Order: sequence, then structure tokens, then C-alpha cells
Amino acid sequence: MKDSSRPPSKFLAAISQIQEMIKTDRLQCGDKIPSERELSDRLSIGRSSVREALRALELLGLIETRRGEGTFLRDFTDHQLVPLIGTFIFDGEQNKEDVRDVKAILELGCLAILSRKSSFDFNESGSSFQQKIEAADNRLLQNIWMIISDYAGSDPDNERLQELLAAAKQIQYSEGQ
Repeated sequence: MKDSSRPPSKFLAAISQIQEMIKTDRLQCGDKIPSERELSDRLSIGRSSVREALRALELLGLIETRRGEGTFLRDFTDHQLVPLIGTFIFDGEQNKEDVRDVKAILELGCLAILSRKSSFDFNESGSSFQQKIEAADNRLLQNIWMIISDYAGSDPDNERLQELLAAAKQIQYSEGQ
């Protein structure tokens, strides 16, 4: 029987090392990253692996190369990788229903987080669910919710939101007793 775990490719290792370098150097959106040669020397990896890693990161929309200027970190929030992959994953009626279920689960989780915050007022009307997600102060939840929401579609009458809020108020009320 073959061992199914194999070492990561050199290019994946290069991507991982570049990501770690970005974190270590605290590079931000718009910052210039070192050249291929500098990355190769600094990370002790071959230039071809660095080149392949940079090409992959550029294809993903995470960096951009400007002729004569260098390579720069891009704002990750506007890349189109997730929507592109989503068109293949979220296809068909069952998948759409599954996505709506996942969205509801995320929203319930958000409301559970908010119910633990004494400063949050569930009775405050007029705030959108986007504002509630932001009030939860959880970037991962917010990012996942935004992606899922794009595929789940909107609820123009906010019926599901009202049902979720009513359920959350009950949870909050029963915890207070």
C-alpha cells in the first residue's frame, strides 16, 4: 500500500514561504514585494519555484506585476477567485437550497455571538443583517457570509431575518432567566 501523503511541491512550499515573509515583514496592500532574485536568495529556494509561485499568486489576484516598477500586494477583498469557483460548485437547485441553509446557519451563529454582547440591542430596527454581521466583529464570519450571500440571493421582505431575530430574542430571553 502506497503512502498517500507526499511532500508538498516546491512551488507550494515557495508560496507558503512567500506568505510567511509577507506576514513577518507586515506587508500591506499596495506594498512592493522583493524581486524574484531577492526572494530566491532570502528564502533559499530556486528562482523557477519563486517564478511559478508568483505566477500562481498573480493568477489568483493576490499580487500584481507592474512593468518597470515591480510586484505589489493587491487588496484581497476584490479578487474574483471565489465567484469563479462558485459558478462550478453552486450549480443546480439542490446546491442553491444548501447554500441558503448554510447562510441561515451563519446568520444564527452571528446572532448567537451578538446575544453574548451586552451592548447589542436586538430590538434596534432598521439595521441590515450586514450591520449585524459587522457588529459581531468576526472577520472570518463576515467574509464567509458575504460570499455565501452572493450565491444564496436576497430576501427582499426580510422574512427569514425576522424569524431568526425572533428566535435569537427567545434565546436571549431564556438565558437571562
